[in-house]
Amino acid sequence: MIAIGDTIYLEKTGEQGENEEAERYYCRLVDRLNQEMVIDVPIHEQTKKPSLFPEGTPFRAHFLGKDGAMYIFESTIKERRRETIPVLVFNDPGPEIYKRIQRRQDVRVSATVDCAIHPTENTAFTPFRATTVDISGGGCAIVLPNGRSLPGDGEIDIVLALHLQSSDMFFVEARCKIVRLHKRHEEALSRVSLQFISIEERHKEKIIRFCFERQLQDKQLLFDS
Repeated sequence: MIAIGDTIYLEKTGEQGENEEAERYYCRLVDRLNQEMVIDVPIHEQTKKPSLFPEGTPFRAHFLGKDGAMYIFESTIKERRRETIPVLVFNDPGPEIYKRIQRRQDVRVSATVDCAIHPTENTAFTPFRATTVDISGGGCAIVLPNGRSLPGDGEIDIVLALHLQSSDMFFVEARCKIVRLHKRHEEALSRVSLQFISIEERHKEKIIRFCFERQLQDKQLLFDS
């Protein structure tokens, strides 16, 4: 479900007020021993500074499972160690305690993401810029700017500019299948539904992470919801 080297995202709990946003960090799983997880030093998503939490610090952790679902659990820092690198140790409650959120194909969020649309070897049009109206790990929908059009089927290339909490910007490239062109009414701009048919796994992981962060922001997704 989670392997050595996978990224774990942490939120400190029990300190912020009711309307305050939790401090968020990311780290890597470097070892797993019995009922313990060993992580490298967490990095603050905004400041990019390392943070060695003291023993007893409570937090909420989430990670992306190999099945494409997001999992969440709560734990407490058990120990600080200095091996070849400084590490933190916390109790692993086990898969039966992890809270499963959603599979990747279900995580679709409304989001305005800048993108660039390019033709493939089998299509012919001038590249242009657009924005998405929604996005998921399996595809997105874009709004065509005035004066721009796409064929009713075929394939295109897209470059998405994702703003993640853990980095300033990440560019995702994908080959897409044109699924559908549609308008809500005559005066509206055309929308195009796209399916990702060729995309690097690391790029798909960034999209899934983006969608999950947007869910946390827009829907106030809580551990006990």
